[in-house]
Amino acid sequence: MRKLKRAYQRNAKKQNKLRRRAITAGTIAAITIGAGAGLSKAIANGQQPWRDEHQLIVSPDADADLLTEAEEFAIGYKPFNSDQNKNEIPDGVDLAKRIAAVIDELPTYIPGMEMVIPDSIYKVPYLMRGLESCDTCGELINMGGYEIVNPHINMTFPDPNDPLDDEFLPVLALHYMEHGSFDCFGEIHDGRTDIPRLLRVLELQLPYEPNEHQLPLILNDLDKDLMSDNEELDAGYDLYNNDQNENLIPDGIDLAQQCAAVIDSLPEVDPNNPDNTHSIYKESFMLRGLEFCDVCGEDVNMGHWAVTNSSLGQSIEIPVILLHYMEHGSFSYSGDVHEKGRVDVALLKKILEMPQRCGDLGTLYLPADINKDCVVDINDVGEYIDIWLENADD
Repeated sequence: MRKLKRAYQRNAKKQNKLRRRAITAGTIAAITIGAGAGLSKAIANGQQPWRDEHQLIVSPDADADLLTEAEEFAIGYKPFNSDQNKNEIPDGVDLAKRIAAVIDELPTYIPGMEMVIPDSIYKVPYLMRGLESCDTCGELINMGGYEIVNPHINMTFPDPNDPLDDEFLPVLALHYMEHGSFDCFGEIHDGRTDIPRLLRVLELQLPYEPNEHQLPLILNDLDKDLMSDNEELDAGYDLYNNDQNENLIPDGIDLAQQCAAVIDSLPEVDPNNPDNTHSIYKESFMLRGLEFCDVCGEDVNMGHWAVTNSSLGQSIEIPVILLHYMEHGSFSYSGDVHEKGRVDVALLKKILEMPQRCGDLGTLYLPADINKDCVVDINDVGEYIDIWLENADD
């Protein structure tokens, strides 16, 4: 039965792909606009290094990112955008692999052994003396799994009524997730992982590349985006939304990296000859000494940059160690010279006149800018056609 189901899914996927390509080509040719948009996308889709036989289609899935529309709605993803973080990997594939990596790094607690129960999220192994084979690749997998426990919110995964397994997350499911799929098919386990509950238990609202430089805040942070509530209020951001530009990166991390990139691109002016025509510029005050990052140990100059907005008549000092942390997504920093500190986020945003570039946090898009590249052109028509075709009745 499972093999028939998988065969049906593969066949349906091929038919849908051919149908969409044919309709897209015919429609675009007929209206004589967007000739390159839909077709070039179809051609580009032929190059998919992330593809894996473990990844089977789900339905309904308008953007073909291997997450159902209901799942995307439940976890705050966009059902008509298959690659929100623009890393050229469909969101479902990306999310499955990231979650598998997070679970792999969780501390393990074995009841009955002399060990302290972790005060963070941990996993309890339920490994068994038996194997089941993966229906896709034939690999032999332990028929057991792991219970995931979050002591902070008193929640566990799975739910006692979970149809995949009511006691643990199967090792087989993790095997499929490592290959980019939330479905799993084996001799014992057959079904789909409960994504919303798993994300809640893992406290992963926006799974992104973690980095130890992203220091936790001790201040109030309602939406958990590594910007405090006061910082968001002062800077004019939404303190109830931790991903305002919908790229699956928390706003504080996103903004820190964006500001670092802008500072890096600013014209440099000689502080001994400050006459210049630049509205926003930086001056170098490097010193003959090094400062070491408390997280990675990298050594940077112990000096700073002075960033000035001449139109506003305001400046801000950016220690090189702070810029190092901002490049890794943190407005907080910790070094052996400047010690621990945090930049004035609102003042920095004001001086840099953020957003500086299209896509920076706070960018306002015109209603017709479907692909959000800050230009309304033929590519938006092609994007609209793709969305329409995904939702057109058969």
